[in-house]
Amino acid sequence: SAPRVTPKPPLKAVKGGKGKPGSKPEPVSVKKPEPTAEYIIETVPGLEQLMSAEIRERFPSPPKKERDEPGVLRLAFSGKAERLLALRLAVAVFRWRLHPVPRPTGLLGHQYFSAILSDCRAAIALHPEGSFTSLRLAAAGRATEVMARLASELAKALNLTVDNTGEETQTLLVRLRPLQKKVEKPPRRRSRDDAPEVDEFYTVWESLVSLSPRPLSTRAWRVSNYPGAVNACVGYAMAKLAGESEHFLNLCAGSGTILIEREQKTAVGCDTSKAARTAAAANGVELKDWDATAVPLDDGWADAIAADLPFGQRIGSHKDNVKLYPALLTEAARLLRPGGTGVFLTHEIRLFEETLGPQWKIERVIPLALGGMHPRLYVLERLAPKKGARKA
Repeated sequence: SAPRVTPKPPLKAVKGGKGKPGSKPEPVSVKKPEPTAEYIIETVPGLEQLMSAEIRERFPSPPKKERDEPGVLRLAFSGKAERLLALRLAVAVFRWRLHPVPRPTGLLGHQYFSAILSDCRAAIALHPEGSFTSLRLAAAGRATEVMARLASELAKALNLTVDNTGEETQTLLVRLRPLQKKVEKPPRRRSRDDAPEVDEFYTVWESLVSLSPRPLSTRAWRVSNYPGAVNACVGYAMAKLAGESEHFLNLCAGSGTILIEREQKTAVGCDTSKAARTAAAANGVELKDWDATAVPLDDGWADAIAADLPFGQRIGSHKDNVKLYPALLTEAARLLRPGGTGVFLTHEIRLFEETLGPQWKIERVIPLALGGMHPRLYVLERLAPKKGARKA
């Protein structure tokens, strides 16, 4: 008969580790979550709703609108800060901190000065070496001894010079502003004999450190500047408002801002100005030498049309616009298919609205604050012609 074999006892499972009995469990690496930081995001006043929508598309945390400051949103974000620099509607992004000190001298204290310095170093680390050469302090009383010392100490620690002119382009911008915080009082029972309560406030300071050496609206693609060129953030907003389309037409295309921001290869733009077409070519876009009032395309060719119309200030004149606007809008109505979208930017508010014919329906009006002017963005729908009506 076969020899009897005594089975060996099974190995005991070791929690958290693989291998021999009694071996120490392997350490489990736990990735620490990134700390949440507060950011202030600035856009063109009037584009807050579109800016908020872009943030919601890209980040899980919803932004909060600053009630007292047009064009300003606040965002709590725990990811990598360079992702914020990719926001297309943002003019600037700032790292924000609140410092519970009543006077600016308190900001020279180790705790608060170190915090501001840390934000400055974090901003510099987002860019290639040499992107910043100077530091500019923007604050009320910037010329006072305390503010001058703050700027000097920050610049020295960062190995930068102090920019007092505001004309340098490789500047790290630091803003310091006082805030009035309301004293939270415990609720108390009131009677008719009580004196009315008076709100009390105390002063604190906030610091805002810009994450970029120049405005984010100053795009890298803009090789050639053209007088009256639309702000890149506004150009992107116009491209978004036009919606998706197979055939997109940009009338009065200028230096090509709207076309470039739209990033659609099949899009077509035109301008009769040779200087504009040269600028657009330098920026990477080829424009057609077409008159915006007589475009050689078939009726209903376009699914969407956009145009930054002459304001009559830097480009053209009001007298010219009185003739141009009716002809251009009539041609745009011919080129745009029924149900298509037209997006127009203009400062000639009254003239534009009086010129709109029955072919158009106003879907949305967005007032903007732009370079001291207050133009409006109009989003229009091209209406289908009524039965028996003459063709537009």
